[in-house]
Amino acid sequence: MNPTIEKIVSDFYTIATTDVMIGYHFRKIATKEGVHPLKPPLEAFSSHIPRIVNFWQVQLEGKSIQGESFDLIKVHKALGILPGELGRWIKLFRDILANYDQNDELILKWNEKLNHFENIFKKNLFSN
Repeated sequence: MNPTIEKIVSDFYTIATTDVMIGYHFRKIATKEGVHPLKPPLEAFSSHIPRIVNFWQVQLEGKSIQGESFDLIKVHKALGILPGELGRWIKLFRDILANYDQNDELILKWNEKLNHFENIFKKNLFSN
């Protein structure tokens, strides 16, 4: 695994899981018994984060994905994400990426991919 990608994904989840606007979506995933319902620890996502790291490695480095694949739109459509929540997700991710300017090429490509996925989500989740 690329340690930069892994760190960025981990940093994002650390913030997003407790975010006032989108955190509740992550609490739907964190179903471990004994987990505080408003502040799930990052460990509650221990099986989810490697999937996301793998996803971003495929997107950013073209590496083949290990483990199961998933339909990105179908999975997120089931969460009932609202347009403003997508915007918040993008903002939080961009804020995290802004802290990683030491790898400009990777961050530039990641921001381009965020634009791409934002457009795909808008087209497939919010248009009738």
